[in-house]
Amino acid sequence: MPEAVLTLDDIHVRFPVKRNWRGQAQSWAHALNGVDLTVRRGETLGVVGESGCGKTTLAQVLMGLQQPSQGQLRWNNDRGQPNVQIVFQDPQSSLDPRLPVWKIITEPSYVKGEAQESAMRARAARLAEQVGLSPDYLNRYPHEFSGGQRQRIAIARALASDPDVIVLDEPTSALDISVQAQIINLLFTLQRKHQLTYILI
Repeated sequence: MPEAVLTLDDIHVRFPVKRNWRGQAQSWAHALNGVDLTVRRGETLGVVGESGCGKTTLAQVLMGLQQPSQGQLRWNNDRGQPNVQIVFQDPQSSLDPRLPVWKIITEPSYVKGEAQESAMRARAARLAEQVGLSPDYLNRYPHEFSGGQRQRIAIARALASDPDVIVLDEPTSALDISVQAQIINLLFTLQRKHQLTYILI
Protein backbone atom coordinates (compact mmCIF):
# COMPACT_ATOMS: atom_id res chain seq x y z
CA MET A 1 0.00 0.00 0.00
CA PRO A 2 1.40 3.48 -0.88
CA GLU A 3 2.62 5.64 1.98
CA ALA A 4 0.37 8.28 3.50
CA VAL A 5 1.21 11.79 2.30
CA LEU A 6 -1.30 13.53 4.53
CA THR A 7 -3.36 12.60 7.58
CA LEU A 8 -6.13 14.65 9.18
CA ASP A 9 -7.19 13.71 12.71
CA ASP A 10 -10.42 15.12 14.16
CA ILE A 11 -10.22 18.47 12.33
CA HIS A 12 -12.70 21.12 13.48
CA VAL A 13 -13.07 24.65 12.15
CA ARG A 14 -15.52 27.09 13.71
CA PHE A 15 -16.19 30.77 13.11
CA PRO A 16 -17.71 33.23 15.61
CA VAL A 17 -21.13 34.52 14.55
CA LYS A 18 -22.11 36.46 17.68
CA ARG A 19 -19.99 38.43 20.16
CA ASN A 20 -20.74 40.16 23.45
CA TRP A 21 -19.93 43.78 24.21
CA ARG A 22 -16.36 42.78 25.10
CA GLY A 23 -15.83 41.22 21.68
CA GLN A 24 -15.83 37.68 23.08
CA ALA A 25 -17.46 35.02 20.93
CA GLN A 26 -20.78 33.75 22.27
CA SER A 27 -21.92 31.52 19.44
CA TRP A 28 -20.18 29.74 16.60
CA ALA A 29 -20.78 28.42 13.11
CA HIS A 30 -19.17 25.00 12.70
CA ALA A 31 -17.70 24.63 9.21
CA LEU A 32 -15.90 21.32 9.87
CA ASN A 33 -16.83 18.84 12.57
CA GLY A 34 -14.33 16.07 13.28
CA VAL A 35 -12.88 15.40 9.81
CA ASP A 36 -10.63 12.32 9.61
CA LEU A 37 -8.92 11.33 6.38
CA THR A 38 -5.73 9.85 4.98
CA VAL A 39 -4.37 10.69 1.54
CA ARG A 40 -1.87 8.26 0.03
CA ARG A 41 0.78 8.99 -2.57
CA GLY A 42 -0.47 8.67 -6.14
CA GLU A 43 -4.17 8.45 -5.29
CA THR A 44 -7.15 10.70 -5.87
CA LEU A 45 -9.35 11.48 -2.88
CA GLY A 46 -12.77 12.88 -3.77
CA VAL A 47 -14.48 15.35 -1.43
CA VAL A 48 -18.21 15.49 -2.17
CA GLY A 49 -20.97 17.49 -0.54
CA GLU A 50 -23.67 20.07 -1.02
CA SER A 51 -22.99 23.80 -1.14
CA GLY A 52 -22.08 25.17 2.29
CA CYS A 53 -21.00 21.84 3.79
CA GLY A 54 -17.37 22.91 4.36
CA LYS A 55 -15.53 21.76 1.22
CA THR A 56 -13.91 25.16 0.65
CA THR A 57 -12.95 25.43 4.32
CA LEU A 58 -11.28 22.02 4.08
CA ALA A 59 -9.33 23.18 1.02
CA GLN A 60 -8.22 26.29 2.95
CA VAL A 61 -6.99 24.09 5.82
CA LEU A 62 -5.02 21.93 3.39
CA MET A 63 -3.48 25.04 1.79
CA GLY A 64 -2.50 26.47 5.18
CA LEU A 65 -4.86 29.43 4.72
CA GLN A 66 -7.10 28.44 7.64
CA GLN A 67 -5.93 27.06 10.98
CA PRO A 68 -8.05 24.30 12.55
CA SER A 69 -9.85 25.17 15.77
CA GLN A 70 -9.15 21.63 16.93
CA GLY A 71 -7.39 18.52 15.62
CA GLN A 72 -4.13 17.74 13.91
CA LEU A 73 -2.91 17.80 10.30
CA ARG A 74 0.23 15.73 9.62
CA TRP A 75 2.35 15.75 6.45
CA ASN A 76 4.77 12.96 5.62
CA ASN A 77 7.63 14.55 3.68
CA ASP A 78 11.28 15.45 4.09
CA ARG A 79 11.03 19.11 3.06
CA GLY A 80 10.00 20.47 6.43
CA GLN A 81 6.94 22.19 4.98
CA PRO A 82 4.29 20.69 2.71
CA ASN A 83 4.10 21.80 -0.89
CA VAL A 84 0.42 22.09 -1.80
CA GLN A 85 -0.82 23.65 -5.02
CA ILE A 86 -4.37 24.35 -6.12
CA VAL A 87 -6.23 24.44 -9.43
CA PHE A 88 -9.25 26.70 -9.05
CA GLN A 89 -12.74 26.33 -10.45
CA ASP A 90 -12.56 29.38 -12.74
CA PRO A 91 -9.30 29.55 -14.72
CA GLN A 92 -9.98 33.08 -15.95
CA SER A 93 -10.04 34.64 -12.50
CA SER A 94 -7.14 32.53 -11.17
CA LEU A 95 -4.56 33.73 -13.74
CA ASP A 96 -2.92 37.16 -13.53
CA PRO A 97 -4.01 39.00 -16.72
CA ARG A 98 -0.89 41.22 -16.61
CA LEU A 99 1.60 38.36 -16.97
CA PRO A 100 2.55 36.35 -20.05
CA VAL A 101 1.92 32.64 -19.79
CA TRP A 102 5.54 31.65 -19.23
CA LYS A 103 5.68 33.86 -16.13
CA ILE A 104 2.36 32.52 -14.84
CA ILE A 105 3.52 28.92 -15.18
CA THR A 106 6.88 29.53 -13.49
CA GLU A 107 5.56 31.77 -10.71
CA PRO A 108 6.04 29.03 -8.05
CA SER A 109 9.67 28.59 -9.21
CA TYR A 110 10.24 32.34 -8.95
CA VAL A 111 8.85 32.36 -5.40
CA LYS A 112 11.36 29.60 -4.53
CA GLY A 113 14.21 31.82 -5.73
CA GLU A 114 14.77 30.49 -9.25
CA ALA A 115 15.08 33.82 -11.04
CA GLN A 116 17.08 33.07 -14.21
CA GLU A 117 14.80 33.96 -17.10
CA SER A 118 16.31 31.51 -19.58
CA ALA A 119 15.89 28.59 -17.16
CA MET A 120 12.35 29.62 -16.28
CA ARG A 121 11.35 29.94 -19.95
CA ALA A 122 12.77 26.48 -20.64
CA ARG A 123 10.87 25.04 -17.66
CA ALA A 124 7.66 26.75 -18.80
CA ALA A 125 8.08 25.21 -22.26
CA ARG A 126 8.51 21.70 -20.79
CA LEU A 127 5.46 22.10 -18.56
CA ALA A 128 3.37 23.56 -21.39
CA GLU A 129 4.11 20.52 -23.55
CA GLN A 130 3.13 18.19 -20.71
CA VAL A 131 -0.33 19.78 -20.48
CA GLY A 132 -0.86 19.92 -24.24
CA LEU A 133 0.00 23.56 -24.98
CA SER A 134 2.40 24.72 -27.66
CA PRO A 135 5.53 26.42 -26.28
CA ASP A 136 5.04 28.93 -29.10
CA TYR A 137 2.16 30.43 -27.09
CA LEU A 138 4.16 31.24 -23.95
CA ASN A 139 4.49 34.97 -24.67
CA ARG A 140 0.72 35.37 -24.96
CA TYR A 141 -1.59 36.55 -22.18
CA PRO A 142 -4.48 34.67 -20.52
CA HIS A 143 -7.24 36.52 -22.40
CA GLU A 144 -5.86 35.12 -25.67
CA PHE A 145 -6.75 31.54 -24.67
CA SER A 146 -9.95 29.52 -24.43
CA GLY A 147 -11.29 28.35 -21.07
CA GLY A 148 -9.86 24.86 -21.52
CA GLN A 149 -6.45 26.25 -22.47
CA ARG A 150 -6.46 28.55 -19.44
CA GLN A 151 -7.15 25.57 -17.20
CA ARG A 152 -4.21 23.76 -18.80
CA ILE A 153 -2.06 26.79 -17.91
CA ALA A 154 -3.31 26.59 -14.31
CA ILE A 155 -2.44 22.88 -14.17
CA ALA A 156 1.05 23.56 -15.55
CA ARG A 157 1.54 26.22 -12.86
CA ALA A 158 0.47 23.73 -10.18
CA LEU A 159 3.04 21.22 -11.46
CA ALA A 160 5.89 23.75 -11.52
CA SER A 161 6.96 23.28 -7.90
CA ASP A 162 6.72 19.45 -7.75
CA PRO A 163 3.90 19.51 -5.18
CA ASP A 164 3.16 16.87 -2.57
CA VAL A 165 -0.57 17.33 -3.17
CA ILE A 166 -2.65 19.18 -5.77
CA VAL A 167 -6.07 20.38 -4.61
CA LEU A 168 -8.51 20.45 -7.53
CA ASP A 169 -11.40 22.77 -6.62
CA GLU A 170 -14.14 21.74 -9.08
CA PRO A 171 -11.62 22.17 -11.92
CA THR A 172 -14.06 21.49 -14.77
CA SER A 173 -17.33 23.07 -13.63
CA ALA A 174 -16.68 26.37 -15.48
CA LEU A 175 -15.85 24.59 -18.76
CA ASP A 176 -17.92 23.31 -21.67
CA ILE A 177 -18.97 19.66 -21.50
CA SER A 178 -16.67 18.62 -24.35
CA VAL A 179 -13.68 20.32 -22.71
CA GLN A 180 -14.40 18.83 -19.27
CA ALA A 181 -13.55 15.32 -20.46
CA GLN A 182 -10.30 16.54 -22.00
CA ILE A 183 -9.18 18.16 -18.74
CA ILE A 184 -10.11 15.11 -16.64
CA ASN A 185 -8.21 12.83 -19.03
CA LEU A 186 -5.20 15.17 -18.87
CA LEU A 187 -5.22 15.17 -15.07
CA PHE A 188 -5.20 11.41 -14.86
CA THR A 189 -2.56 11.06 -17.58
CA LEU A 190 -0.33 13.39 -15.56
CA GLN A 191 -1.12 11.48 -12.38
CA ARG A 192 -0.02 8.17 -13.88
CA LYS A 193 3.14 9.72 -15.34
CA HIS A 194 4.27 11.61 -12.22
CA GLN A 195 2.59 9.69 -9.37
CA LEU A 196 0.66 12.84 -8.45
CA THR A 197 -1.63 12.99 -5.44
CA TYR A 198 -4.96 14.75 -5.93
CA ILE A 199 -7.69 15.96 -3.60
CA LEU A 200 -10.65 16.50 -5.92
CA ILE A 201 -13.44 18.72 -4.65
